[in-house]
Amino acid sequence: MSAIVIAAHGCPVGFLGPYGNEWVTTPNLDRLAAEGVVYDRHYATRRAPLGARRGWWESGRVADSLRESATLIRASRPAFDAPPDYYARFAEVFDARPDPADPSPYSTLHRMLPGVLDKLANRSDWRLWIETDRLLPPWHIPPELFEVYCEDLTDDAEEEAEPLAAWADPPVGWFDRDDTASWELLHRSFAAAVSAFDADLGWIFDLFRDRGFDRTATWAFTSDFGYPLGEHGIVGPHRPWLHEEFVHVPLIVRRPDAAGAGQRVWDMTTPEEVSSLLFAATCGSGTTTPAPAGRGEEGVVSLADIAGHREASLRTDTHALLLPLSDSDDEPRSPQLFEKPDDRWEVNDVRQPNLELADEMERELRARLAASPDQ
Repeated sequence: MSAIVIAAHGCPVGFLGPYGNEWVTTPNLDRLAAEGVVYDRHYATRRAPLGARRGWWESGRVADSLRESATLIRASRPAFDAPPDYYARFAEVFDARPDPADPSPYSTLHRMLPGVLDKLANRSDWRLWIETDRLLPPWHIPPELFEVYCEDLTDDAEEEAEPLAAWADPPVGWFDRDDTASWELLHRSFAAAVSAFDADLGWIFDLFRDRGFDRTATWAFTSDFGYPLGEHGIVGPHRPWLHEEFVHVPLIVRRPDAAGAGQRVWDMTTPEEVSSLLFAATCGSGTTTPAPAGRGEEGVVSLADIAGHREASLRTDTHALLLPLSDSDDEPRSPQLFEKPDDRWEVNDVRQPNLELADEMERELRARLAASPDQ
């Protein structure tokens, strides 16, 4: 059995149809979800130079054996490259990084991918890993697609007014949430970028189907971290604030012949589970989910370190605790507690009326950080 993983850097779940978004068009991911298994609570664990790559490929001997027999396609810009030793352990690496001279960031991948897939089609057991940064700015946003998302903003505009232009490269930093015009422009620009990316995924999925990989390979779509768009006052990786838009990322898995189609998994999962899932798939197991994570009571710990600022979080079935680990001179931040799953977007901090629970979760979080050599 074979497996294909598409890892889209910077993809949050909030803009995807399979995770409840009703205004961003993602028909190809919707189809993938309908034919596969959606992991509703998949959380990133580390925001670091290697990010989830460490979880995907460095979680034990299973991951090592998978990587040493895997083909990697690098379809991200050089700015998002991993260190050289990350690539050295793959069996094959194809460079599909975008050519700045090409009008589309996927031109290199479009030229290369069919040949790579034809080569794999002659094998009986293989793994393909595709990493892309299409959802990290500057975004590729076709003007005609952006116009669709802005029709209601321009209907009442004066005829002589300049048409809206997509905000394709917002600066990383603080964001004024009271600036509704900028909020709308930013979110609609990203919505158009997501739809453009989904269209490219449709082209890729068609290539898979043309070669029969829908019957012979497990497909997975996932991400490392989301990209904040002002939800809590920042854009991009400006601060390590581990809110929902930063750490809740997609994991959708389609098995051959759509076995288990339409299932949803509520157990918490992390990037470390992805390699186990692929191992089960490539061994011909009929399993449609990773080994049970059992993380309901244990919860998921995430950690981020950005520009000297550190924050950790502990998420359980009922609460999420966000704990700053370093002082910030420009924006002091206290621990925060949110009720889950009711407060999905983490708007209401309930730490003060629940200090005993918050303190208990903080002790548990600090103990687990101290016990982990990676933290």
